Order: sequence, then structure tokens, then C-alpha cells
Amino acid sequence: MYINIYILDIFLIAEKTADKSIRKSSRSQARLNYADLNEGTAAGDERIWQKLLRAKTFQKDRFERYPADKVNLDLFRKTGFREPFVIEKNESAFGMKMPSDLTVQKVADLVGRDRPIEVIDVATQSEITGWTLGRWADYYTHPDRDRIRNVISLEISETALAEKITRPTVVREMDWVDHMWPKRIKERPKVQLYCLMGTRDSYTDFHIDFGGSSVFYHVLNGLKTFYLVEPTPKNLKKYQKWSSSPDQSVTFFGDLVKECYSIELKAGNTMFIPTGWIHAVYTPEDALVIGGNFLHSFNIATQLRVYQIEQATDVPLKFRFPYYKKLNWYALIKFDEWLKEKKIFSYFELESMAVLALFFANSLTEDIGHERKGTLSQSIRNRHEIPDIIEDPLDLTKRVLENSKLALLSIDIPLAKASPKKKKNPKKPKLSKDEVAVTDDDEDTEETGAVKDEEDDDWNPNEDHDDDYEDVNIVNIPMQMNNPSVKPIKKINRRQTLGNSDEDDMGTSSARKPTKPIEKRKRSDSCSSSQKSTTVKQRLLERMLNKRR
Repeated sequence: MYINIYILDIFLIAEKTADKSIRKSSRSQARLNYADLNEGTAAGDERIWQKLLRAKTFQKDRFERYPADKVNLDLFRKTGFREPFVIEKNESAFGMKMPSDLTVQKVADLVGRDRPIEVIDVATQSEITGWTLGRWADYYTHPDRDRIRNVISLEISETALAEKITRPTVVREMDWVDHMWPKRIKERPKVQLYCLMGTRDSYTDFHIDFGGSSVFYHVLNGLKTFYLVEPTPKNLKKYQKWSSSPDQSVTFFGDLVKECYSIELKAGNTMFIPTGWIHAVYTPEDALVIGGNFLHSFNIATQLRVYQIEQATDVPLKFRFPYYKKLNWYALIKFDEWLKEKKIFSYFELESMAVLALFFANSLTEDIGHERKGTLSQSIRNRHEIPDIIEDPLDLTKRVLENSKLALLSIDIPLAKASPKKKKNPKKPKLSKDEVAVTDDDEDTEETGAVKDEEDDDWNPNEDHDDDYEDVNIVNIPMQMNNPSVKPIKKINRRQTLGNSDEDDMGTSSARKPTKPIEKRKRSDSCSSSQKSTTVKQRLLERMLNKRR
């Protein structure tokens, strides 16, 4: 496993992207209207998504199938929960309880037949209003359905149906709503249990679950096919552009990325989808599913990146994770308490603590502006949804950042080897004005808002990790605020500021350090490998703090 401090830059670099509005072309463009196809005279037109998906080629899934007794917190601490995985059979060790004989009619009876619900018209991917759960149950069980419809957002917490369900143990152990949200506050995010009811050939287009939340997804009956795209920086950038493009309705997102994985789930299967994974869902036959969303402490950087994408693309509040900022503040309070108590954390959790502290410190400092440091107006507190229990938010971020930094320095993590230098591209011949106009794809793409399928040459932060994770990933937190063993590190690239970088790097692109004299290099080469490793980690972490300042 490599030290991934660079991931802190993902949401910092994204701030510049988030501020850019995507220009839309005024030129008229042809559109494929799925509603017209669904209403068309040709019998096959109603199954437009089925026809589309059959014409595509997808990568076979590479994801793990774990036995139920292996899915626990230790697994998440070792892997960081970076890829989807499947539990093929529910067992007692998994700690999940599901009703075995549930039907759509029983769902209506248990939740309430008069309960208003949101129904999706599959052909147009638009919401239909005016439906109740009772009307939906009648439609679902009718042999002759007039159109293909889907229900994907029926939250069932605090209902009679919820009493028959127990989420997997590992979900209950990770979920921020369970562990970060104060028990005294009755109003809390209701995202922990959903009932999804899809009819044959229904389809949900590519999306990311709100706030970068992760998902557990259990198929009670029927079949489901998922199409999954990894949330690399380049793929997230493409997703943001696609979701804001006027061509979204006629562009299949899976065609824009290098790898789109297909995975089939049958009755009895449970899948976990990690933070930020872009996915679409097809229903080959009627299916009834119970699932739930949760935020956790293993990949906060990507959770925040998704939050920024939602802001940049103006996702309506009703489709966002409720009380998102406030829940993150409560998480930061808990991190502060746990670090003081010297609790044991994995590398991924410590990295996430630093990410969240840095994110809030940056956003607050920018918003305070001319105000005296350490003082916040009530309007700023309200805008950032800072709980009243936090007296000094900036001091809180500083403590968590410093303590998580010290903890990360104590971890003995093998560092990645330097990648080989890329060969310089040969100079291209000069082109005439006409040729430039034809070949300048980037400018045309930005002008028209079209989505371009570009080469995915980003290094993937989730690839090339060692399969054999060791227990060195679990550390005990050192609490010395002024650690005498940590020498001051020279600040690197001080010109770089938060949210002001065009490259996904650690601040080393602006200037190179001069080559050391031969004599000094010989002396430094005699250092032990552990000293070198510590020095490199100190530099990486010091840059993180320099960015904050």
C-alpha cells in the first residue's frame, strides 16, 4: 500500500473546476427523444434501454466475492473500501436480517398505501408526480403495464417494514448517522433504508449516490445488472462535464471512459458500492431490493469531491444528502475526541481525518476574508452549518490536522517508487488556420458543451496496491503536539495556494530543487532506508500543512 497524501489535492484542484460554468452552444442540435420512441408505433421502441445495452461491450467485473463472515471492519481497514464487492449468500455472521417473503403489495401494506412516492418514467428518466404506494402496487402487479416505470427513492426508516430489517453489522459499525450524529437531536438524515422496486427493462442512468455516500444493496427477488465506472480524477471530471452537457440525454456515459464494468446480481446477493463509483442499473426482470446509504471515514476525500460536483452542477437540494455539512462537522468533533483518547485507526481513517480538517479550514479561511482570525460572524456559521457546540471551528480543524499528521508520520508505509520519465512528444508541424480550426478539439468541446472521449492517462490512485496488506496499517495515535523527533521541514513551493492548482500533484511542478553536490549526496546516501522513508513522509505531510496556511 502506498502513501496517498496526494489525494488531498483532489478536492482542492476541483475548486477551480467547480467555479467554471460550462458554456452551452447556441447552435441547434438534433436530439434523440426517448419519450417519442416509447410512444412510437414500432413494438421494439419501448425497450430502448435494453436495445442500447445489448449493443454495448463492457469489461467483465474484477470485483471480490467475499463470504459473509469475512465482511467486517478489519476488511475495510485493510483495503480502505476502494472497490465494490459482493456477498453471494446472507449468513448469520453478516448480521443482516431481511424478510424472506416480501412482495410489493406487502410493502404497500407495511409502509402505507396512501404514502406519496416518486415514480420514474424509464424512457424519459423523468419523475412522475401524483403516485401513492397503493397505486404503485396495483400497477406493479398488473399483467398489462402501459409503460415501464421504476421506484428507487422510497425511504422506509421508522416504518413497520423497517422493523423487519436489520442492516449488516459492518454498515452499522461505520455509518456516520449512527456514530457521529448526536442522539439528543431527533431530526436526523433519513437515508439508511430504501426499498427499490423495478419492473422488467427498467433502467436508471449513470449517477453517483448523493454526497459520495456508499451503498449496501440486497436483492430480495429478481435480477439486477450494474454498470460501474471507477471514480478516478479523470472519470469524475468527465462525469461532471457529461451531467452538465446538453448532450447528456443522447450520450451514453459508458462510452466516454476507458473501463465500464458489468456485474449481475441475483436474488440473495448483496453488493457494497464504495464512495463515488459512477453507476447505472438495468433490471432484466422484475426485482425487489432493500438497500441503504451511509457516509464513513475511509474515503472522505472522494465524498467531498462528489459534494463539490453536486454544487458545481446545481443538483437540487431534494436530491442531496440531508444535513451533509453539519454531519461532517459532527464527524470532525468525534475525530478530535478519538485522537485525544489515543484510539487505534487505520491509515485510511487517519488520512480522511486530515482531509476533512483541511477542507473545512480552507473553506472557512476563505470565507472569513477580512475578519479577524478566530472570529466568525453568525452568518458565516449558518452558511457553513457549524453546530453551536463548536466554539472555535478553526482551532478544531487545526487540532485534528496536527494530530492526524503526527499519527500518519508514525506509520511504517512502503513508499511508491518514482515512475519512469515519460518521453517527450515529437513536435507537431505547424498547421494552417483551416487545419487548426478542424483539429482544435478541446476548444470546440468547451464551446459546445459536448462530452469528449479523451485518453485516460491519469495514474489511478486505487490501482497497483499490494494485495497482501499487513497489520502495519493499524496504528496507535501519538499525542505529542510538539514531537521532538520531527525536525522542521523547509516549506516547498509556497506560491501554490489552496484550490489554485491546475495539476493533480504535490506542489512540485512549479520548480525543481537544485541537484545536490556530489559530496553531500554521498553523505545522505548513507542514511538508513527508514530515515529516508520518514523524511519523505514528513515532506509530504508538511506540504499538506503549508497548503492549509
